[in-house]
Amino acid sequence: MRSPSAIRATLLDASCLGVALFGVASLVGCGSEPPPAPPAAITPAEGAPAAEALDEELAAMADQLGMSVDELRMKKQMLMDQGLWGEEITKALSMGGGASSLFKDDVESNVQAPQSIDELIFFSSVKEKDFAIKELIGEKHLVLVFTRGYYGGAVCPFCVTQTAELAAKKEEFEKRDAAVLIIYPGSEEHLPDFAAAVTQTDREKADIEAVGWPVLLDRDLSAVNLLDIAADLASPSTFIIDKRGNVVFAYVGANRTDRPSVGAVLSRLDALQPTGG
Repeated sequence: MRSPSAIRATLLDASCLGVALFGVASLVGCGSEPPPAPPAAITPAEGAPAAEALDEELAAMADQLGMSVDELRMKKQMLMDQGLWGEEITKALSMGGGASSLFKDDVESNVQAPQSIDELIFFSSVKEKDFAIKELIGEKHLVLVFTRGYYGGAVCPFCVTQTAELAAKKEEFEKRDAAVLIIYPGSEEHLPDFAAAVTQTDREKADIEAVGWPVLLDRDLSAVNLLDIAADLASPSTFIIDKRGNVVFAYVGANRTDRPSVGAVLSRLDALQPTGG
């Protein structure tokens, strides 16, 4: 029986050999950078041994994960189609899930957010006006979720997954007297791309209101800079502000998968609920 660490190592090797595994014309990148350009064609003499060894490893991985080789191939291809890269695919497969399986269930604040966070002002493309966070303080607990925006010609698949899961649990947030605000850094030019990805519709039919929670723009990145979360456009970040205006949770991700799960956020809100006397 192969150990989980051995499976993960083999999966990583497999993700670096996307051509042999799927017979496609592109490789999956094996780090935090986007996939590189396809390499020159491999001759049969060079590629055959590697492909044969990979088939054996693939069969062993499929057996450990309780699926057929074809199912494993399809699962990995699905993750590739969702925009995941080599190392991300490796982790997701080893954990048996999709993009959200990489989010953290057990997480603590890792930054000290400025108390002036209540002074942040965003733009609402729906209401076509600026929106001040302090207007909501006192009404509900607020969960500010900063997405990475549109960068490198694409919408971050993990921002899409996180936003969709937050929308799916809207009733749970409302039970806890909390509201989620999705913060999108940059201009509104690519909001239709984001809305289309979250709601799984065509760009031409995308409706930002259908996302489920208000999506606010940080057009000049003033909030990103104030909170010191700049990275390309922004690091994926989550802040919880209680009804008194106190920042009770502040987490800034180190990479695009580093973010609290929806369950982790709900647990933080549970701690804010009044206890019976």
